Amino acid sequence: MKLAKLAFNNIRRTPMRAGLTAASVLIAAATLSVVLALDRGYARAVKSELVDKTGVHLYITKENCPIEAASVVAQGGLSPLYVEESLVAVAQSTEGIAAALPFQLFAETTSDGTRTDILMGVTEAIREVRPDWVIEKGGWFEDGDSVILGAQIAQIELAKVGDKLYSEKLDKEFKVAGILRKNYSQDDGMIFLPLDTAQRLVKREGRLSAIAIKLADVGAMQEVTTRLRGSIAQDYSVIGAKELSEGILGFFAATRMIMFVMVGVAFGVSIFGIVNTMLMVVMERRREIAYLKCVGARREDVLRLITLETLIICLAGGVGGILAGAAVTPAAGSLLRGTLVGYVPAGSIAAPSAGIALLSLSVAVAAGVLCALYPAWKAASIVPMEVLRNE
Repeated sequence: MKLAKLAFNNIRRTPMRAGLTAASVLIAAATLSVVLALDRGYARAVKSELVDKTGVHLYITKENCPIEAASVVAQGGLSPLYVEESLVAVAQSTEGIAAALPFQLFAETTSDGTRTDILMGVTEAIREVRPDWVIEKGGWFEDGDSVILGAQIAQIELAKVGDKLYSEKLDKEFKVAGILRKNYSQDDGMIFLPLDTAQRLVKREGRLSAIAIKLADVGAMQEVTTRLRGSIAQDYSVIGAKELSEGILGFFAATRMIMFVMVGVAFGVSIFGIVNTMLMVVMERRREIAYLKCVGARREDVLRLITLETLIICLAGGVGGILAGAAVTPAAGSLLRGTLVGYVPAGSIAAPSAGIALLSLSVAVAAGVLCALYPAWKAASIVPMEVLRNE
């Protein structure tokens, strides 16, 4: 028996039903591939932005929760809690610390509400702490009214070194002293200004959002953390950059759970469709299967035939699903960026890959074939004499 040819011919006899079943598999495979790509991409983007690209190993902050700390450290949140500037000297004198960067972050929304700029007050220590923070054009701040622009914000403003920038919200004019080299992090969209200027603008003189710490030896992080905690007041926290990223991912777990519930629903619909379709196939072809058995088809042959038909449908739907998933993933990433409230990294949060595509296809096909086992068993259990007598 040429089972493959027979299976194809049987599928072609009911193209509408086979097409709808394949479409349910397509939706399930596409949903799984999109969710896995977003889950992987978000984790990578958070780790890259908060750990790999900052050059920062520890933060001294008043925020005990890593998620709240990340809001201050990465998004410009102006928390009612603050770090006293006197702690900078304590950090600099602690053994094992290569550099300490005091900074003040705050955000300003444009008058039309279409854009929020993050401003960061810094000192020259930023050059020691942040390896990718490089001034490509111009130089350091000339005075308290000068700023250094990230590459992206400079492009948006069409600003060049020496140009004037006016902030309507702050009612202040700044002069562009320098423009940073693009480093594909949140720095690209930030405006940097002298620390004392930033403190004055938000009325936080002598106070900081946090202190960023660069270690001389990353392997000694635990020892340095213990020393720091012993040198500062108990109401301060020493949070690792890795803890920040893990805290953010923990917050993302709720969104992640919702996305995987969507995958479960998609697969539930797909499984119901496959089982229903193949049972209908078996019921409609009872006489045909009985004749096949009469001319020599074994129980195993019938099992293989029904399973092969299901496999063909699932393969067609699965391949279509991973192609659709690859096309939809970037748009899904953009949509997710607009719904996240805890922390949104600057980098892409969609990371499709061949491995994810292969995994999604394998899961979709495996689920489909497992669903075919019961209809195939029902078909193989048909007794020719009973069917033909009833017919």
